[in-house]
Amino acid sequence: MKQYYLFSTLCVCLLLAGQTAWATDAQTSISDETTYQVTYHIPNPDDPIRRREAGLTNDDTVRGVSRGVSRGVSRGVSRGVSRGVSRGVSRGVSRGVSRGVSRGVSRGVSRGVSRGVSRGVSRGVSRGVSRGVSRGVSRGVSRGVSRGVSRGVSRGVSRGVSRGVGVSRGEVAVVEEAATLPDLLAPLAPRRTGLSSQSQPTLYWYNSTPWAGEFEFTLNSTESVEPLLELTIGLPEDSDQHAKGMHALNLADYNIQLKPEVEYEWFVVIVPDELERSADLVASGTLRYQALPASVKSQLAHTAGDQQYQIYAEAGYWYDAIAELSQAITQAANDESVFRFARAALSEQVAMPKVAVYDKTLAETHSP
Repeated sequence: MKQYYLFSTLCVCLLLAGQTAWATDAQTSISDETTYQVTYHIPNPDDPIRRREAGLTNDDTVRGVSRGVSRGVSRGVSRGVSRGVSRGVSRGVSRGVSRGVSRGVSRGVSRGVSRGVSRGVSRGVSRGVSRGVSRGVSRGVSRGVSRGVSRGVSRGVSRGVSRGVGVSRGEVAVVEEAATLPDLLAPLAPRRTGLSSQSQPTLYWYNSTPWAGEFEFTLNSTESVEPLLELTIGLPEDSDQHAKGMHALNLADYNIQLKPEVEYEWFVVIVPDELERSADLVASGTLRYQALPASVKSQLAHTAGDQQYQIYAEAGYWYDAIAELSQAITQAANDESVFRFARAALSEQVAMPKVAVYDKTLAETHSP
Protein backbone atom coordinates (compact mmCIF):
# COMPACT_ATOMS: atom_id res chain seq x y z
CA MET A 1 0.00 0.00 0.00
CA LYS A 2 2.83 2.37 0.86
CA GLN A 3 4.44 1.68 -2.53
CA TYR A 4 1.15 2.44 -4.27
CA TYR A 5 0.88 5.87 -2.58
CA LEU A 6 4.49 6.67 -3.46
CA PHE A 7 3.87 5.72 -7.09
CA SER A 8 0.69 7.85 -7.23
CA THR A 9 2.47 10.83 -5.72
CA LEU A 10 5.26 10.52 -8.27
CA CYS A 11 2.77 10.42 -11.18
CA VAL A 12 0.98 13.51 -9.91
CA CYS A 13 4.28 15.40 -9.59
CA LEU A 14 5.32 14.44 -13.12
CA LEU A 15 1.93 15.46 -14.47
CA LEU A 16 2.05 18.86 -12.78
CA ALA A 17 5.59 19.43 -13.98
CA GLY A 18 4.57 18.60 -17.55
CA GLN A 19 1.59 20.93 -17.43
CA THR A 20 3.78 23.73 -16.05
CA ALA A 21 6.32 23.25 -18.83
CA TRP A 22 3.57 23.13 -21.51
CA ALA A 23 1.96 26.25 -20.11
CA THR A 24 5.30 28.06 -20.17
CA ASP A 25 5.94 27.04 -23.81
CA ALA A 26 2.38 27.94 -24.84
CA GLN A 27 2.65 31.30 -23.15
CA THR A 28 5.92 31.99 -24.95
CA SER A 29 4.41 30.92 -28.27
CA ILE A 30 1.32 33.03 -27.79
CA SER A 31 3.45 35.97 -26.75
CA ASP A 32 5.54 35.63 -29.92
CA GLU A 33 2.45 35.48 -32.13
CA THR A 34 0.51 38.28 -30.49
CA THR A 35 3.34 40.73 -31.06
CA TYR A 36 2.05 41.15 -34.60
CA GLN A 37 -1.51 39.93 -34.27
CA VAL A 38 -4.10 42.33 -35.67
CA THR A 39 -7.78 41.94 -36.53
CA TYR A 40 -9.59 43.80 -39.27
CA HIS A 41 -13.27 44.48 -38.60
CA ILE A 42 -15.32 44.75 -41.81
CA PRO A 43 -17.49 47.90 -41.49
CA ASN A 44 -20.28 46.64 -43.77
CA PRO A 45 -20.13 42.87 -44.27
CA ASP A 46 -23.20 42.91 -46.52
CA ASP A 47 -21.67 45.29 -49.06
CA PRO A 48 -20.86 43.82 -52.49
CA ILE A 49 -17.31 42.72 -53.27
CA ARG A 50 -15.64 45.52 -55.23
CA ARG A 51 -11.92 44.77 -55.26
CA ARG A 52 -10.19 43.46 -58.37
CA GLU A 53 -6.74 41.95 -58.77
CA ALA A 54 -5.02 41.30 -62.09
CA GLY A 55 -2.61 38.63 -63.24
CA LEU A 56 -1.35 37.01 -66.39
CA THR A 57 -3.30 33.87 -67.36
CA ASN A 58 -1.34 30.72 -68.03
CA ASP A 59 -2.78 30.08 -71.47
CA ASP A 60 -3.34 33.09 -73.66
CA THR A 61 -3.40 30.80 -76.70
CA VAL A 62 -6.64 29.23 -75.53
CA ARG A 63 -8.11 32.66 -74.91
CA GLY A 64 -6.99 33.76 -78.39
CA VAL A 65 -8.62 30.75 -80.03
CA SER A 66 -11.82 31.32 -78.06
CA ARG A 67 -12.00 34.99 -79.04
CA GLY A 68 -11.06 34.18 -82.63
CA VAL A 69 -13.78 31.58 -83.01
CA SER A 70 -16.35 33.81 -81.35
CA ARG A 71 -15.52 36.83 -83.48
CA GLY A 72 -15.13 34.72 -86.63
CA VAL A 73 -18.51 33.07 -86.25
CA SER A 74 -20.20 36.36 -85.39
CA ARG A 75 -18.68 38.24 -88.29
CA GLY A 76 -19.07 35.29 -90.68
CA VAL A 77 -22.75 34.86 -89.95
CA SER A 78 -23.39 38.60 -90.12
CA ARG A 79 -21.56 39.06 -93.40
CA GLY A 80 -22.89 35.81 -94.87
CA VAL A 81 -26.50 36.66 -94.13
CA SER A 82 -26.08 40.21 -95.37
CA ARG A 83 -24.41 39.22 -98.62
CA GLY A 84 -26.65 36.19 -99.12
CA VAL A 85 -29.84 38.17 -98.72
CA SER A 86 -28.56 40.99 -100.92
CA ARG A 87 -27.43 38.68 -103.70
CA GLY A 88 -30.43 36.39 -103.37
CA VAL A 89 -32.94 39.22 -103.59
CA SER A 90 -31.11 40.81 -106.49
CA ARG A 91 -30.83 37.60 -108.47
CA GLY A 92 -34.31 36.43 -107.55
CA VAL A 93 -35.95 39.65 -108.62
CA SER A 94 -33.97 39.78 -111.85
CA ARG A 95 -34.72 36.19 -112.81
CA GLY A 96 -38.31 36.37 -111.66
CA VAL A 97 -39.05 39.48 -113.67
CA SER A 98 -37.29 38.09 -116.72
CA ARG A 99 -39.13 34.78 -116.62
CA GLY A 100 -42.42 36.38 -115.74
CA VAL A 101 -42.25 38.78 -118.66
CA SER A 102 -41.17 36.04 -121.05
CA ARG A 103 -43.99 33.70 -120.04
CA GLY A 104 -46.49 36.52 -119.91
CA VAL A 105 -45.75 37.57 -123.49
CA SER A 106 -46.25 34.02 -124.74
CA ARG A 107 -49.61 33.78 -122.94
CA GLY A 108 -50.88 37.17 -123.95
CA VAL A 109 -49.35 40.58 -124.12
CA SER A 110 -52.09 42.37 -122.19
CA ARG A 111 -52.37 39.86 -119.33
CA GLY A 112 -48.91 38.38 -119.46
CA VAL A 113 -46.93 41.54 -118.86
CA SER A 114 -49.02 42.60 -115.91
CA ARG A 115 -49.22 39.20 -114.25
CA GLY A 116 -45.69 38.20 -115.21
CA VAL A 117 -44.09 41.23 -113.71
CA SER A 118 -46.24 41.02 -110.59
CA ARG A 119 -45.69 37.30 -110.03
CA GLY A 120 -42.05 37.46 -111.04
CA VAL A 121 -41.22 40.18 -108.58
CA SER A 122 -43.21 38.52 -105.81
CA ARG A 123 -41.71 35.06 -106.33
CA GLY A 124 -38.25 36.41 -106.99
CA VAL A 125 -38.16 38.39 -103.77
CA SER A 126 -39.62 35.53 -101.73
CA ARG A 127 -37.28 32.89 -103.10
CA GLY A 128 -34.32 35.24 -103.10
CA VAL A 129 -34.72 36.11 -99.43
CA SER A 130 -35.34 32.51 -98.40
CA ARG A 131 -32.40 31.07 -100.31
CA GLY A 132 -30.17 34.02 -99.48
CA VAL A 133 -30.72 33.71 -95.75
CA SER A 134 -30.35 29.93 -95.81
CA ARG A 135 -27.14 29.94 -97.83
CA GLY A 136 -25.80 33.02 -96.08
CA VAL A 137 -26.18 31.50 -92.61
CA SER A 138 -24.75 28.16 -93.70
CA ARG A 139 -21.75 29.65 -95.44
CA GLY A 140 -21.28 32.31 -92.80
CA VAL A 141 -21.10 29.82 -89.96
CA SER A 142 -18.84 27.46 -91.89
CA ARG A 143 -16.43 30.17 -92.99
CA GLY A 144 -16.64 31.98 -89.65
CA VAL A 145 -15.66 28.92 -87.65
CA SER A 146 -12.89 28.00 -90.06
CA ARG A 147 -11.41 31.49 -90.22
CA GLY A 148 -12.03 32.13 -86.52
CA VAL A 149 -10.13 29.02 -85.44
CA SER A 150 -7.31 29.68 -87.88
CA ARG A 151 -6.92 33.35 -86.95
CA GLY A 152 -7.57 32.71 -83.27
CA VAL A 153 -4.81 30.10 -83.03
CA SER A 154 -2.39 32.27 -84.96
CA ARG A 155 -3.11 35.45 -82.98
CA GLY A 156 -3.44 33.59 -79.69
CA VAL A 157 -0.02 31.97 -80.05
CA SER A 158 1.55 35.22 -81.21
CA ARG A 159 0.00 37.31 -78.41
CA GLY A 160 0.56 34.59 -75.84
CA VAL A 161 4.27 34.49 -76.56
CA SER A 162 4.46 38.28 -76.67
CA ARG A 163 2.61 38.73 -73.37
CA GLY A 164 4.44 35.85 -71.75
CA VAL A 165 7.75 37.69 -72.10
CA GLY A 166 6.18 41.11 -71.58
CA VAL A 167 7.16 42.67 -74.92
CA SER A 168 5.00 45.73 -75.48
CA ARG A 169 4.25 48.00 -78.41
CA GLY A 170 3.49 51.71 -78.42
CA GLU A 171 4.82 54.63 -76.43
CA VAL A 172 3.99 53.35 -72.95
CA ALA A 173 6.31 50.40 -72.49
CA VAL A 174 8.72 49.80 -75.32
CA VAL A 175 11.62 47.74 -74.03
CA GLU A 176 14.42 46.24 -76.03
CA GLU A 177 14.93 43.35 -73.65
CA ALA A 178 12.15 40.98 -72.62
CA ALA A 179 10.48 42.04 -69.36
CA THR A 180 8.11 39.79 -67.52
CA LEU A 181 4.56 40.90 -66.85
CA PRO A 182 3.58 40.63 -63.19
CA ASP A 183 1.87 37.45 -62.08
CA LEU A 184 -0.14 39.63 -59.72
CA LEU A 185 -1.10 43.30 -59.57
CA ALA A 186 -3.18 43.89 -56.45
CA PRO A 187 -4.46 46.90 -54.53
CA LEU A 188 -3.89 46.87 -50.79
CA ALA A 189 -7.62 47.16 -50.28
CA PRO A 190 -10.30 45.07 -48.61
CA ARG A 191 -12.73 43.12 -50.75
CA ARG A 192 -15.55 45.46 -49.75
CA THR A 193 -15.36 49.24 -49.48
CA GLY A 194 -12.80 50.24 -46.87
CA LEU A 195 -12.75 53.32 -44.65
CA SER A 196 -10.23 56.12 -44.32
CA SER A 197 -10.19 58.77 -41.61
CA GLN A 198 -8.08 60.98 -43.89
CA SER A 199 -9.45 63.14 -46.68
CA GLN A 200 -6.13 62.70 -48.51
CA PRO A 201 -5.10 59.11 -47.86
CA THR A 202 -2.12 57.28 -49.30
CA LEU A 203 -3.08 54.31 -51.48
CA TYR A 204 -0.87 51.25 -51.81
CA TRP A 205 -0.66 48.42 -54.32
CA TYR A 206 1.48 45.34 -54.81
CA ASN A 207 3.41 44.36 -57.93
CA SER A 208 4.72 40.77 -57.94
CA THR A 209 7.65 41.28 -60.33
CA PRO A 210 9.71 44.22 -61.61
CA TRP A 211 7.91 46.08 -64.40
CA ALA A 212 9.82 48.05 -67.03
CA GLY A 213 6.81 50.06 -68.13
CA GLU A 214 4.45 52.62 -66.66
CA PHE A 215 1.45 52.47 -64.34
CA GLU A 216 -1.80 54.24 -65.14
CA PHE A 217 -3.69 55.54 -62.10
CA THR A 218 -7.32 56.67 -62.04
CA LEU A 219 -9.59 57.85 -59.22
CA ASN A 220 -13.36 57.90 -59.76
CA SER A 221 -16.22 59.17 -57.64
CA THR A 222 -19.87 58.15 -57.55
CA GLU A 223 -20.71 61.86 -57.70
CA SER A 224 -18.83 62.59 -60.92
CA VAL A 225 -18.93 61.19 -64.43
CA GLU A 226 -15.39 62.32 -65.17
CA PRO A 227 -12.42 60.90 -63.23
CA LEU A 228 -11.13 63.04 -60.36
CA LEU A 229 -7.57 62.07 -61.16
CA GLU A 230 -5.91 60.46 -64.17
CA LEU A 231 -2.16 60.16 -64.43
CA THR A 232 0.66 58.06 -65.77
CA ILE A 233 3.32 56.98 -63.30
CA GLY A 234 6.61 56.84 -65.15
CA LEU A 235 9.74 54.95 -64.26
CA PRO A 236 11.77 56.03 -61.21
CA GLU A 237 14.56 58.51 -61.95
CA ASP A 238 17.20 56.14 -60.62
CA SER A 239 15.94 52.93 -62.23
CA ASP A 240 14.83 51.51 -65.56
CA GLN A 241 11.95 49.59 -63.97
CA HIS A 242 9.42 49.64 -61.15
CA ALA A 243 10.61 47.35 -58.38
CA LYS A 244 8.81 44.29 -57.16
CA GLY A 245 6.76 44.93 -54.03
CA MET A 246 4.69 47.76 -52.61
CA HIS A 247 4.02 51.05 -54.37
CA ALA A 248 2.23 54.11 -53.03
CA LEU A 249 0.42 57.22 -54.20
CA ASN A 250 -0.47 60.06 -51.83
CA LEU A 251 -3.56 61.99 -52.93
CA ALA A 252 -2.22 65.06 -51.13
CA ASP A 253 0.52 65.30 -53.76
CA TYR A 254 -2.18 65.97 -56.35
CA ASN A 255 -4.41 68.25 -54.23
CA ILE A 256 -7.23 65.69 -54.17
CA GLN A 257 -9.66 66.03 -51.26
CA LEU A 258 -12.19 63.26 -50.60
CA LYS A 259 -15.69 64.19 -49.50
CA PRO A 260 -17.22 62.51 -46.43
CA GLU A 261 -19.53 59.53 -47.01
CA VAL A 262 -18.87 59.41 -50.77
CA GLU A 263 -17.63 56.19 -52.35
CA TYR A 264 -14.51 56.34 -54.48
CA GLU A 265 -12.94 53.72 -56.72
CA TRP A 266 -9.27 53.76 -57.63
CA PHE A 267 -7.49 51.86 -60.38
CA VAL A 268 -3.92 50.87 -61.11
CA VAL A 269 -3.40 49.60 -64.65
CA ILE A 270 -0.53 48.07 -66.60
CA VAL A 271 -0.86 48.42 -70.37
CA PRO A 272 1.22 45.75 -72.14
CA ASP A 273 -0.08 46.69 -75.59
CA GLU A 274 -1.53 50.08 -76.53
CA LEU A 275 -3.20 48.52 -79.59
CA GLU A 276 -4.91 45.76 -77.58
CA ARG A 277 -6.38 47.29 -74.44
CA SER A 278 -8.34 44.13 -73.65
CA ALA A 279 -4.99 42.75 -72.44
CA ASP A 280 -4.63 45.43 -69.73
CA LEU A 281 -3.90 44.32 -66.18
CA VAL A 282 -6.43 46.17 -64.06
CA ALA A 283 -6.41 46.28 -60.25
CA SER A 284 -8.91 48.35 -58.27
CA GLY A 285 -10.28 49.02 -54.81
CA THR A 286 -12.94 51.22 -53.22
CA LEU A 287 -12.86 53.53 -50.22
CA ARG A 288 -14.93 56.01 -48.28
CA TYR A 289 -13.76 58.95 -46.18
CA GLN A 290 -15.40 58.84 -42.75
CA ALA A 291 -14.47 60.78 -39.61
CA LEU A 292 -13.30 58.82 -36.58
CA PRO A 293 -15.82 58.24 -33.79
CA ALA A 294 -14.96 59.83 -30.44
CA SER A 295 -14.40 56.39 -28.88
CA VAL A 296 -11.75 55.52 -31.46
CA LYS A 297 -10.04 58.89 -30.98
CA SER A 298 -9.89 58.21 -27.27
CA GLN A 299 -8.31 54.79 -27.83
CA LEU A 300 -5.71 56.26 -30.16
CA ALA A 301 -4.82 58.92 -27.62
CA HIS A 302 -3.93 56.19 -25.12
CA THR A 303 -2.05 53.96 -27.56
CA ALA A 304 1.60 54.14 -28.57
CA GLY A 305 2.16 55.48 -32.08
CA ASP A 306 3.64 52.27 -33.49
CA GLN A 307 0.67 50.28 -32.20
CA GLN A 308 -2.16 52.49 -33.46
CA TYR A 309 -2.62 50.36 -36.58
CA GLN A 310 -4.36 47.81 -34.35
CA ILE A 311 -6.94 50.37 -33.25
CA TYR A 312 -7.59 51.47 -36.82
CA ALA A 313 -7.98 47.89 -38.05
CA GLU A 314 -10.35 46.86 -35.27
CA ALA A 315 -12.45 49.99 -35.91
CA GLY A 316 -12.72 49.12 -39.62
CA TYR A 317 -10.39 51.86 -40.92
CA TRP A 318 -8.43 49.71 -43.35
CA TYR A 319 -6.57 52.44 -45.20
CA ASP A 320 -5.33 54.04 -41.98
CA ALA A 321 -4.10 50.70 -40.65
CA ILE A 322 -2.21 49.93 -43.87
CA ALA A 323 -0.73 53.43 -44.00
CA GLU A 324 0.45 53.22 -40.38
CA LEU A 325 2.07 49.83 -40.94
CA SER A 326 3.68 50.85 -44.23
CA GLN A 327 5.18 53.96 -42.66
CA ALA A 328 6.40 51.94 -39.69
CA ILE A 329 8.12 49.49 -42.05
CA THR A 330 9.83 52.34 -43.89
CA GLN A 331 10.90 54.10 -40.70
CA ALA A 332 11.92 51.03 -38.70
CA ALA A 333 15.51 51.50 -37.53
CA ASN A 334 16.19 47.92 -36.48
CA ASP A 335 13.39 45.40 -36.76
CA GLU A 336 10.65 45.85 -39.35
CA SER A 337 9.54 42.21 -39.18
CA VAL A 338 6.83 42.88 -36.55
CA PHE A 339 5.11 45.37 -38.84
CA ARG A 340 5.52 43.18 -41.92
CA PHE A 341 3.95 40.24 -40.11
CA ALA A 342 1.06 42.50 -39.09
CA ARG A 343 0.52 43.72 -42.65
CA ALA A 344 0.68 40.12 -43.84
CA ALA A 345 -1.98 39.20 -41.29
CA LEU A 346 -4.28 41.92 -42.65
CA SER A 347 -3.67 40.78 -46.23
CA GLU A 348 -4.62 37.23 -45.32
CA GLN A 349 -7.83 38.40 -43.65
CA VAL A 350 -9.01 40.05 -46.87
CA ALA A 351 -8.11 37.08 -49.09
CA MET A 352 -4.77 38.22 -50.50
CA PRO A 353 -2.47 35.30 -49.57
CA LYS A 354 0.17 36.04 -52.22
CA VAL A 355 0.59 39.58 -50.93
CA ALA A 356 0.90 38.16 -47.42
CA VAL A 357 3.63 35.77 -48.54
CA TYR A 358 5.66 38.72 -49.84
CA ASP A 359 5.62 40.44 -46.42
CA LYS A 360 6.19 37.21 -44.51
CA THR A 361 9.21 36.32 -46.60
CA LEU A 362 10.82 39.71 -46.03
CA ALA A 363 9.87 39.63 -42.35
CA GLU A 364 11.65 36.30 -41.88
CA THR A 365 14.67 37.61 -43.79
CA HIS A 366 14.97 40.75 -41.66
CA SER A 367 14.17 39.15 -38.30
CA PRO A 368 16.97 39.75 -35.76
